[in-house]
Amino acid sequence: MWLEVVLLAVVQAITEFLPVSSSGHLLIIPELFGWEEPMLTSITLAVALHLGTGLALVAALWSDWRWLVSGMLGNGPDVVITRRLSLAIIGSTLFIGAIAIPLQDIFAGLRDPVLASTLLIGFGVALGLADRFGRQASSLRSTSFSVWLLVGAAQIISLIPGVSRSGITMTVGRSLGVDRSTAARFSLLLMGPAVAGAGLMQLVNALQTDEMVGDVWLLAVGTLVAAIVGTLTVRWLLGFVERQSLGLFALYRVVVGIVVLVVLVWQGV
Repeated sequence: MWLEVVLLAVVQAITEFLPVSSSGHLLIIPELFGWEEPMLTSITLAVALHLGTGLALVAALWSDWRWLVSGMLGNGPDVVITRRLSLAIIGSTLFIGAIAIPLQDIFAGLRDPVLASTLLIGFGVALGLADRFGRQASSLRSTSFSVWLLVGAAQIISLIPGVSRSGITMTVGRSLGVDRSTAARFSLLLMGPAVAGAGLMQLVNALQTDEMVGDVWLLAVGTLVAAIVGTLTVRWLLGFVERQSLGLFALYRVVVGIVVLVVLVWQGV
């Protein structure tokens, strides 16, 4: 089972940050390969992998977090900008939590591989169109608080597997004229508290349902792999969007969604 855990950790770390939907991939992969080992779909492993991706966000964006905290404390030349960003991140996170916590059972009921594949396609098209026709008008320093808040609030849709948190925030950001690089960086900053919150919710659920089971070494390896691969993925993504469009990710989503749908139909799912 070591290989399966490492594979899921790599998939989680890559797809968590790229706009391609980690929840959709983690739902589809066990279904396609017929994995039935309870631990591979357990809340325990999900908590371990979220811990890894959370550590990756801290490591890869360390300078950004220091910049935001320093500004919130009134230090440095960018106090107004950092407070605007920080308040948008905090406000949108509270909004998501207020909806996600009471409705978590409803969102959990939407974990369906066919739905996830369909949403991979639909929101892949939306991402491609937003990036192709969206203006590159505003940067990290010039974007208004209301735009940041709208981008952050859009995360609520990503609670449905197949949508992608980074995908929907980049789509909305580009639709509102935020430049590509800024949309990607803000999307990643938004994910900090979101990933931490998701991991905490899963931990509470695991403790309440006595699902904290599994080999501690397997979980540790999963966390470590997710942290290392996640850090590399974040740094690669920020460099990529400086030079290229998001069309590659949009195309990937559509192709994967179609292929998986065909396979699922073939399997009679």
